[in-house]
Amino acid sequence: MPRFARLIAVAVVVIAVPLGFSHRTSAAESKPLGVRIVNLNLLHGVFCAPDTNHCQAPDRVDLLVHQIEQSGCPEVIGLQEIDSTLNKLIKKSREKLCKGSYQLVFPHSGGIDSEQVLTTLPIVSTKVASLSGRFRTASRVVLKSVLGPLVLVVTHQDGDPETATPGGGCKLCKPPCTVGTSLFQCQTDVAVDLAEKVGKKTDLRVLMGDFNVPPTSDRYRSIIAKGWIDSYLEAGNPECNSVSGVGCTSGRDDKSIAILKDPTARESERIDFIFVKPSSSCAVVFDPSGDTNQNKLGTGLFNPLPANGDQNSLVWTSDHTGVSADISCAKK
Repeated sequence: MPRFARLIAVAVVVIAVPLGFSHRTSAAESKPLGVRIVNLNLLHGVFCAPDTNHCQAPDRVDLLVHQIEQSGCPEVIGLQEIDSTLNKLIKKSREKLCKGSYQLVFPHSGGIDSEQVLTTLPIVSTKVASLSGRFRTASRVVLKSVLGPLVLVVTHQDGDPETATPGGGCKLCKPPCTVGTSLFQCQTDVAVDLAEKVGKKTDLRVLMGDFNVPPTSDRYRSIIAKGWIDSYLEAGNPECNSVSGVGCTSGRDDKSIAILKDPTARESERIDFIFVKPSSSCAVVFDPSGDTNQNKLGTGLFNPLPANGDQNSLVWTSDHTGVSADISCAKK
């Protein structure tokens, strides 16, 4: 072989090996393992002192944007308590958030407590259902994902009253609620029905939000009894300790800007959940809170530790602590 030809052959071998390796690595890194979801009651702040601008709403949204980006830009972000102020701030921030990769689902209703979803996934359909009491809603979006169709419902519900339901419960209820069901149980029943009554058996389903009831409640148990999985517990996380605040999602004062700047402020109950219903084609697997697959988000609480206070001394985005889930499927 002529000397020039030998040099070209060597060069091709030297160049081809690194390029082939680089291509395989890039493909592996870009292929998502599943779907990462965050649920958070963001706190509308309408009961905060007027001079605090909804408990520093612009700073709280800035902090949330930072946390989302630090978490690798999860495919789905579900929010509750979105009022007109937060809606405007989220719309403005979305343009730069994760390089503008998020779509904003559900236009603001004009109230003080709407649900919104930010997603990087293709949107198939949406629907909003009114809940008993005519104040709360449940919002459904069907998405395309690497796990197949994903039916997602986000809701914010009333807590159970300390006394019996006035009038003995629902008298003009329509299915899935029944006559005599409490108005509050009916809220949960409608949200579950909204998540279950669309799509196919092969579709993965997620029901999440601020339910305002703990795992000891009948309403929580009614969800689990229908085959839904509490992702937080399934991933091996500890139940809420009301004394230490470990594992809790709510309890901080929702009217105090001072609390949102206090790194020692603790939660005391777990009322925010991401429930998942496996499909006929997917045995659900949750990446633990330690982020075993190293995609920057595990299944557990979302930023339960105080931030560094860069946003004008804020260390918490809300009176609530968010919940996250990193979901994949083991084929059946």
